[in-house]
Order: sequence, then C-alpha cells, then structure tokens
Amino acid sequence: MSSSSVHSASGSGERTAAGGVIAGLVDTIVTLGAMFAASSSVLLADSLKTLLEFIAVLLSYLALRQIRRGKAHAFDYGLNKLENLSSLLVAILMMICLAVIVISATINLCRPSHIAGTGLWVSMTAQVVYVAVNSTLWFKNRRLARELGSPVMDSQAKLFLTKAAANVFILASLASSLLLADRPWSAYIDPIASLAIAASILVPAVGTFSNSFYELLDRTLEETHKLTILREIGPFICEFTDLHGIRSRRAGSIVFIEIVLEFDPDRRVGEVQEIIEQLRGNIQKAISKSRVTIALASSAPTAVERRA
Repeated sequence: MSSSSVHSASGSGERTAAGGVIAGLVDTIVTLGAMFAASSSVLLADSLKTLLEFIAVLLSYLALRQIRRGKAHAFDYGLNKLENLSSLLVAILMMICLAVIVISATINLCRPSHIAGTGLWVSMTAQVVYVAVNSTLWFKNRRLARELGSPVMDSQAKLFLTKAAANVFILASLASSLLLADRPWSAYIDPIASLAIAASILVPAVGTFSNSFYELLDRTLEETHKLTILREIGPFICEFTDLHGIRSRRAGSIVFIEIVLEFDPDRRVGEVQEIIEQLRGNIQKAISKSRVTIALASSAPTAVERRA
C-alpha cells in the first residue's frame, strides 16, 4: 500500500471513529432520557454502560486523531503513561457504575415491581435503531482494521459488535417484561437482566484496572529479557572491542534498553553504523515493544593517560 493510500485509509479510520463518537453521544443522551422517564433497572444499567462505551470510543478517536496529526512518535514515554492513566480512570468509572447497578438491582429484587413509563418505548425504539447503527459501525471498523492492521480499529470493531449484541439483549429484556406483565414472576426479569449487564461490565473492568495499574509502574526488566539481550549481542562480540554496560527498564508496556559499546577507532563509520542498526533491529524484534539505544563509548585517551 502506498503512503498516499495509507494516509487516505488512516483518514477514513478517523472519520469512522468520529462517526462512532457522534452516534455514541446521541445514544448516551437518549438512554439517559429514557432512564429518567421510566422505572427500570435495565435502563439504568443501559445508560451507565452506554456512557462508559461513549468515553471509550471518545478516547480511541482522540488517539487516532493524534496519530493522524503525525504525533504518534512524539513523547512516546508520556503518551504511553497517559494512555494507561486514561484506561485506569475508565476502569474506576466502570467500578462505580457497577456498584450503582448492583445496588439498584438488589433493591428491585427485594421489592419487585413491574416496569413502567414512556421511557420504555423510547428505549425500545432506540435499541432497534442502534442495532442497525452499531452493526454498521462494526462492519466499517472491521474492514478498516484489516486494511490498516490497526489495533485501535480492531478494538473499536469488537466494541461495536458488543454494543449491537447488548442492544438485542436489552430489547429482549424490555419486551419480555412488557409482554409477560400479567405473570407475577415477570417483575424479576428487569433486575436480573440488569445484573447480567453488570456482569458484562465486571470482567473488562477488573482486567482493565489490573493491567492499567500494573503498566503504570516503572520496574526492572525480567530475567528472561535480560538473557535475550545477551543472546542477541553474542553474535556481534567480535565486532566491537568492549561492552561498557547494559541498562534496561520497563515503563508501562514499553521496554527501554541502552547499550554502550566501544569500537576500534580505525574502523569505518559506515561499518559501525551497519552493525549498530543490525543489533538494534535484532533486539527490538526479539523483545516486543522495546526501544533500543546503542551509544558509542569514547576510545580517546584520558588526560592522565596522555601525561603517562
């Protein structure tokens, strides 16, 4: 794919993400309005879940916009931290929403009552519309993910597929509660369905929270990675005169590696550069998400050595 084709496809990805943000904002407003116009635990769970999904889509759009403007490689360390911090904040919001949903469902299970209100019909209409909208966005994001090989677009495709499935589930829940209103046990459909929605939030919330918290910590590199670095340096041992040191650390999901080598001063610069590039490429290929810096140590004599 040519650079112009990649640029065009990237622009299409950003436009698709922008469409997802707009659709998510409208969906959030509609679900919140439906929740206030009806008495239903499912609508409460739906509105909170939709709000969380809108925030996730908005963050993905901002990331694509940053890449589109050519800032993907500026301040890699800071952007990685910001991304993990954003994920951590979203996870905290998910936990808060989860608690609200569970409390509401528990109250309704203890004091069951049939759902009512004009918001039910508003929500059911919205679910039908957004099954089509989210299915369309899922198809577009999946196509762009294959064209661009973008993990952001791939995650967006999975998100919209999940949203479409949730729309079908909520629609079925509301319809069942209304159609079976003459049955006493139907009063439990709404709170039980809201707990099912809570469960769908719990699993990703725990995963996002634990991963984001772990990735925010700076820590030493694992021993397996240290051995990998030494293994990759081994074949080049005859190419340099001295290995002055290896420093490595992990910041978030990024591995930073710094190697200081000394070469024969009579060796051509082009040869030295070729060796450095080959070694850097081998290490970055062996260790995913690694940033390798290879520095040259000075072989010039010190002042003490010159006096001697």
